[in-house]
Formats: sequence, structure tokens, C-alpha cells
Amino acid sequence: MNAFAIDSFAGIVSHALERMAFVVAEPSDEPAAAVLPLCVACAAIRLAGFGGHDLTVAATPGFVREFASGMLGVDADEIDAAEHADAAVAELANVLGGELVMLATAGDAPASLGIPQPLRLAEAAALLDAAAATGFQVVLASDTGKLLVLVR
Repeated sequence: MNAFAIDSFAGIVSHALERMAFVVAEPSDEPAAAVLPLCVACAAIRLAGFGGHDLTVAATPGFVREFASGMLGVDADEIDAAEHADAAVAELANVLGGELVMLATAGDAPASLGIPQPLRLAEAAALLDAAAATGFQVVLASDTGKLLVLVR
């Protein structure tokens, strides 16, 4: 993967959330290992064509409600986080995977995204160390929840 700052990707994620769902989320110093157990759903997507990487997304119930309400144009109180969590994190994995491909390749290299796959929390927990060793972890906090993005 081309070298780029984690801060750059965190900013891109934050901007994408605002564009997609009117969610304002800022980078958080909270450790990924502390956020993951709070999450209601996880999804991973394979990125191919520039070395092959995986992106995993996990979200807390509050974040799912806020994101889904912004995407659907309804009040967050009307969103059942358990019902919408899998679709919400899969959509986030797809969009953020695309953002990562553009950042890493500047759009100048062939690349492709797989189909987002749901993960159990235990599977995502196993990826924390791999992301810390060979990639990076980003935690963003909104008014109502947290989003975790792992890249390895």
C-alpha cells in the first residue's frame, strides 16, 4: 500500500460520513480494543489490485442509529440498531473501501473491491492485532456512538 497518513484517512472517513448521512464524527483517541466489544455489527471487504488489503468496519448501536437515520431521512429514535446494523456496516465497508482505494492509488492503478461480508465480533477481534502490526486502526466518535475501521 502506498504510504499515507492515518490522519488523512480518518479525515476522509469523517468527510464521507458527512456527505452520505450528515453524521459528524471526529477521530477519537479511544483504543480500538475498547470500542470493538461495544459494537453491534462488523463487516469486512477485500481490496485487490494494489497489494491486496482488507478493510473491516464495526459500529456501536448509537452510531448505527445515527448513520441509518441520516441515510434514510428519518428520526434516529425510529431506527432499530439491531435490524439495520448489518446493512449499515456493509454499506460503510463498501464506501470506505472505495475511499481507501482512491487514497492508496490516486485512481491511477487498477483495483477492485470485493463484496462486504459480515463478521462476528470474535472474528473482528482477531483482526485487531493484524491491523496494528501491518496496517492501521481508526476510531471515530459521533454524538451518539463510535465507528471503528481496521485496515490490514
